Amino acid sequence: MTIKIIGTGIGLPSREFSNDELIELTGLDSSNEWIVSKSGIDSRYLCVTETLTDLATAAAEQALADAGLGAKEIDYILIGTLGGEYCSPSLACAVAERIGATSPAVDLNAGCVGFIYCLDTAAALISAGRAKNVLIIGAEKMSAHSDWTDRGTCVLFGDGAAACVVTAGTMLKYIQIRSAPDTQVLNIPEDMSGNWPLAGPKPADTFVHMDGPAVFKRAVTMVGREVQDALTATGLAPEEIDFYLLHQANRRIIDSAIKRLEQSPDRFPMNIQRHGNVSGASIPLLLHQLRVEGKVEPGQTHLLCAFGSGMTVGTCLWVWE
Repeated sequence: MTIKIIGTGIGLPSREFSNDELIELTGLDSSNEWIVSKSGIDSRYLCVTETLTDLATAAAEQALADAGLGAKEIDYILIGTLGGEYCSPSLACAVAERIGATSPAVDLNAGCVGFIYCLDTAAALISAGRAKNVLIIGAEKMSAHSDWTDRGTCVLFGDGAAACVVTAGTMLKYIQIRSAPDTQVLNIPEDMSGNWPLAGPKPADTFVHMDGPAVFKRAVTMVGREVQDALTATGLAPEEIDFYLLHQANRRIIDSAIKRLEQSPDRFPMNIQRHGNVSGASIPLLLHQLRVEGKVEPGQTHLLCAFGSGMTVGTCLWVWE
C-alpha cells in the first residue's frame, strides 16, 4: 500500500515585498540586479501581522476543503517546520487547536526537506494501518530567523505554508530520505540552556548562518545524485518525467539540474521568482500552484527533490492519481 494526495492548500502573508522595497526598508547594501543574478528572486511574501499558526491553519483549512474532509476525519497531523510561536507546544498542536482536530500532532524539523520527511512518515503510518488520512503541512516564517543586515542570506527567504491531505493510494513509486551530517555550513544557532546559571551567557546571534558557496556546491551535487538514483531505481529515463519539482532555493541550482539532465526548462516549474526560499513549504506550495493552474493531470510522473540544513536530502517519485 502506498499513498495519494487528495487535497492541497496554501497560506501566505498579505504583503509581498519586491527586492527594491526590501532594500529601502532594511538599508541593505544591495540592488535588484544583484539579487536576481545571484538567486533568481524578484520578490517574496513576508509576515507583517500574521503568525506562522495563521499561515499553517489557512493552508490546512484549504487542503481539507479541497479533499472534502473535516478536521475530525484526520488521523495524524505532521508539520515540517523549524517551529512556530512556541518552543512547546508544537506548531502542529497549535494548528490542531485552530481547526478542531483531536488527532496526534507533531512537528518534524528536517529543514527545507521537511515536506518529504513528513510524506515518508505519512506513508509509513498509512501502510502500517495506523492512519487513514494524514494532514501534512510545510510551514516556515523565515523572516523571524533572518539577519536583516546580511545581504547574503536575508534576501533569499520568504514566509508561507502549504498543506496536503494524504490517504491510501498507489501514486508513490519511490521515496528516499537521507542525511549527510554537517551542522556548520547552514544552521540557526539556539542556546537551549535556558536560564541555567552554570551554563554561561546566552549568545546574542541566533540568526541564519550559511556558507553560501559550500551550500551551493553541495546542493548541486546532492540534487544530481539523488535525481539519478531515483531514475535508476524506477527504470525511468529523464525525459519520462513530466515535472521535476525541486526545492526552490536558488535558480542557479535548478538551472544546473536542467543542464545536467539535458531536459527542457518547461519540465522544471519554478515559483522562486515571487516566493524565494520558503524552506519546507517550497515544494508543496509549487505543487498547489500547478494544480490551480490546471497543469497537474492524472498519469503524470513527478520527481521531487529537496535539500536542507543538516545537511538533509529527500527525493520521491510519484505518478499522479
